[in-house]
Amino acid sequence: MAPVPDPAVISEAEARAVLERYDTENNTANATLDGDRLAGVEGGELLEGSLASYRADRARPDRDPYKPFTHLDPQFWIPRASGHPRTFVALAATGADSEDKAVVHFVQDTPGAPWKAVFTAHARVGDPPATASPERLARPTLDDVARDASGSARTTTAGDAAAVCGRYAAAMSVPAGPGAAEARLAPGSYTTDLRKRIEDDAHRDERMSQTTTVTARPVVRQTFRTATGDRLVPCVLDKTIEAKALIPQAHLTATAPTTIAFLGRSGPFTTVKETFLACVLIRVPAAPDAPATVLTGGLAQSHPLDATGT
Repeated sequence: MAPVPDPAVISEAEARAVLERYDTENNTANATLDGDRLAGVEGGELLEGSLASYRADRARPDRDPYKPFTHLDPQFWIPRASGHPRTFVALAATGADSEDKAVVHFVQDTPGAPWKAVFTAHARVGDPPATASPERLARPTLDDVARDASGSARTTTAGDAAAVCGRYAAAMSVPAGPGAAEARLAPGSYTTDLRKRIEDDAHRDERMSQTTTVTARPVVRQTFRTATGDRLVPCVLDKTIEAKALIPQAHLTATAPTTIAFLGRSGPFTTVKETFLACVLIRVPAAPDAPATVLTGGLAQSHPLDATGT
């Protein structure tokens, strides 16, 4: 007798309701910078980044208010499982003109606990229009996940594929990190191109030094399997940028509003240290020596956490 499969972790109708509630509560919390309310629908690294934004926003009385958003035409990756924590993923645009789609991981930690969004990355899904920019056309595409006969998404353990997060972090650390090829990463917008931009930033003023250090947190979010057998590994990365004036006549001035809010002023400084958080989705092929593909640009648009200066 064939074993009875585990049930789906949530129905599609329930998942849609979770996503709609997340949008409503998130927009309401954003309007008043209400971290307690946001914590009812967000958790983990996503809440960590949001609360950091709220802290900076409270120091910016002239800031623009948050624009309400809605996830449009969602698709869902709903796996089968019997235990907890449980995960499903919503894949949706956040605006009619969105070029990419949000890949949002929701987690329920214990039976009956609320579902909370914990990880969000943005990926190209499908083919862009012919009028799209060359940069967008060059972005890698997120493939659909593997599904069983009922349509349930197939999950897998990250296993040795989890090491890709550390390899990517090392490759994006400048000046110390290895190149993308050495880290077994495919070249592209979010690897070789991004490292080149980081290197250019580090050398834009010979009177100053700048280092970028990226580290990977342990992989705790659910890994899904694609229809081609690859693994989609959700990486959470910490990024630190440290800038230093090398001569007495030079000084550093902050220009980003969030950085100024964290620092308390724009400058002048002799050293500035900024910390960021990034969620990145990486496709790891089944072939052991094949290069992995970074599917999302979260490291380039990483979330500011804090800044200090002297």
